Amino acid sequence: MTPEEILSFTNEALAFFGPDAEILAANGAFREIFARVDAFLAPGTSWALFLAEAVRQDVLSSDSARKLSILEEGLTDPSAVLRELDLETSLGILRFSLKATSDDGFALRVTRDAVGISEEERELEHLMTKVLEACPTCLTMARIGDGQILYRSPEATALLGKGFNSREHFALRDERADFITELLPNSRVDDMRITARRVDGTPFPASISARLIEYRGEDVIVSSIVDLTDELEMRAELDRQRQQVFRSEKMSALGEVLAGVAHELNNPLSIVAGNAQLLSEDGVEGPARKRVDRLAEAAERCVSIVRAFLSMARDRPLHIERIRPVELLETARDAFEATEKTALEVTIDGAADLPELLIDEVQIVQVLTNLMINAEQAMEGRPDARIDLVAGVSSRVGFLQLLVSDNGPGIPPDVAPRVFDPLFTTKDAGKGTGIGLALCHRILVAHGGAIELDQDQRDGAKFIIELPAAEDIVR
Repeated sequence: MTPEEILSFTNEALAFFGPDAEILAANGAFREIFARVDAFLAPGTSWALFLAEAVRQDVLSSDSARKLSILEEGLTDPSAVLRELDLETSLGILRFSLKATSDDGFALRVTRDAVGISEEERELEHLMTKVLEACPTCLTMARIGDGQILYRSPEATALLGKGFNSREHFALRDERADFITELLPNSRVDDMRITARRVDGTPFPASISARLIEYRGEDVIVSSIVDLTDELEMRAELDRQRQQVFRSEKMSALGEVLAGVAHELNNPLSIVAGNAQLLSEDGVEGPARKRVDRLAEAAERCVSIVRAFLSMARDRPLHIERIRPVELLETARDAFEATEKTALEVTIDGAADLPELLIDEVQIVQVLTNLMINAEQAMEGRPDARIDLVAGVSSRVGFLQLLVSDNGPGIPPDVAPRVFDPLFTTKDAGKGTGIGLALCHRILVAHGGAIELDQDQRDGAKFIIELPAAEDIVR
């Protein structure tokens, strides 16, 4: 006996689909309901094509077809329970029942008289379907027991994909367990932070809100997921700008204080340094000689600190000129090597045809030299110590980028956010004032540029400098 002959013994509208989701057979009652697409009820027609034609011929709404598709995706084994939905069709609200079969296929039954829904309820159902279809929210409805999805909005499909289990929406299993733990006591969760998984499998930060309801005798989770990627990026940018404003205000206030202190100290320090120099030239010998040398060194250090204070306090006018990036790096390297008398390897990399920079060369060389001196001190005693200077095009339109990196111990994550703060230093007492990087930041801001520490760098330290180019950059 053929499947068609078996189906003819029942008045219920039935159709069987095989393991590949292709129609095996459909009886007369089923064909009567789907008369408009009778040509697509022949054996071998795919489930997807059948649904698509039913929508095209207005037998099913697109929302009803999507719900049936989700229902079919959840039939993963023959032991799956009978699953039912009341859906809008051209003949009104009908009940669709799906059940997995032993051959890895499934059966679809459609009944007309099992749904006791009034006309008012039908209109409300139709309205809710339209609302959900147009809803821009990522909304899902899933059983709490096995996570099977009963409904998902178009936005949810676009963000999370067409998977049929809500567990796949969580990138981390522990977070899903925490979500269920928080949901069960009060049947609700509001704005819980999770790591969700996109349709392409990549994780993203998200917020989930949910309610636990009863639907057809089962506990069902109705949840919405909000992608926080853009919001967190915006917050990070606002924090960065806030820190820049705070640092600038702090520098201005500190500059005024330092200017007063430096001017008060400058004259007496000059006297101390001058007399220390005279004592050294007088040929003092013995124990007194060591004391004089130490006095001279301390006086010179105090003088250099005062000069640094004055440099930071003064708003020197910029002497802007055009200079090629590679030439600038070479000048900075020469100044560093002449000052430090070091055997440290300094390499330069950059294309000769890069646009010229519009900068005050003296001040930018001071910035680059300061960064190289810091790197040298951090790598003291390291035999393979190296500093790399690189010039290139910035992602910021109209700017070039200079990179200063080393292969030293790097900067700890807890220190990195404070490296440009005035008077903050990690150097030993007597070796650093905390003025250098703050002054570098001030100089670059005055140029309309920027400097930042690459906090993703783990092998050594890398500083990223952006400066305005003298001409448009073609990428």
